[in-house]
Amino acid sequence: MTSTLPPIAASTDTGASSTSASARIHEALERIAHPATISAPVITAGILSWIAFALATGFVPNSTDLPLRDAQSVESTTTFTVVVGFAVAAAWALIWALSSVSGRLGAWATRRSANGAAWLLGAGLWALFWEFSTAKADLLEPPYFVAPQEILDRLWASRGVLTDSLANSLLLLAVGFAVGLVAGLITGVTIGWSKRANYWVHPILIFIGPVPALAWVPIAFVLFPTAYTGAVFMIALTVWFPITILTRAGILSVPRSYFDVAQTLGARSWFLVLRVSLPAALPSIFTGAFMALGSSFVSLTIAENFGVNAGLGWYINWKKGWGDFPGVYAGIVVLVVVCGVLLTVLFRVRNYVLRWEKELTRW
Repeated sequence: MTSTLPPIAASTDTGASSTSASARIHEALERIAHPATISAPVITAGILSWIAFALATGFVPNSTDLPLRDAQSVESTTTFTVVVGFAVAAAWALIWALSSVSGRLGAWATRRSANGAAWLLGAGLWALFWEFSTAKADLLEPPYFVAPQEILDRLWASRGVLTDSLANSLLLLAVGFAVGLVAGLITGVTIGWSKRANYWVHPILIFIGPVPALAWVPIAFVLFPTAYTGAVFMIALTVWFPITILTRAGILSVPRSYFDVAQTLGARSWFLVLRVSLPAALPSIFTGAFMALGSSFVSLTIAENFGVNAGLGWYINWKKGWGDFPGVYAGIVVLVVVCGVLLTVLFRVRNYVLRWEKELTRW
């Protein structure tokens, strides 16, 4: 037994080194095929645009035609806005400087500088235009158009209400999305696996699924005992349709050879469903989840405006009722950030779960 141990260890080391060598070769080929190049003029212009934004915000006088409330809001957050402008410029200058460092940090900084330079410049130019057209020149008259300082002021002044509204929205979204996801998976697998279920359910799905969430408001708040459960139903219904459709499509697209091989090895029906059909259909399921998450935010804001007196949708509608447009935009900013973060998390989960098809599908 002792004599057999060294060969096994050597084989393991050989396999590990082979895998590592393959990974290094793949990374080298990827760098050659898709080299990251930094455009020095673009990133320099982007950094200078944010410096110009900070200087214009702090030193160019505000318009004398601003209403008193808007002028006070702009003045109270001018210093913070200047700091934000300089901080963005300093952060990107640091990232650009790190791109010359070797190793993973340098490679990350190079990719970030190459991919984000155009966005940095575009965002800086937009911030300059926004500042001059509102606070400085008053070209876009209030109350419908507000300066960035006013939105920052409302975000800070309403941080307590916004935090509570965000927590309520995330809880409602999580419950509705989970219910719709489970129902969609069950329905999609059932009609994708059973011809009889597909015969009866698929026509109903085609007619009911595309109905917008707003059309279900009278039914949801009459049939369900509370406004909260009605809101959960609306979100779940919005999630259920794309998950069901794309799960069914994924199940039907599984090659027949997969089932033949599994059945040859003695697999039963439940094994074919859970261990063959579902894993093969995961790319389609994640596409449905991506579509469902975007649609669920629409249903969330609608539901919170009809009976659910909490959440970001309620906050935006409340501020609109008082004519507080900076507060409306502050709520929209929070909603956009949350939606972007959740979609990014979904992409990361998808890339991790489906890392075996990284080179096959890009989205």
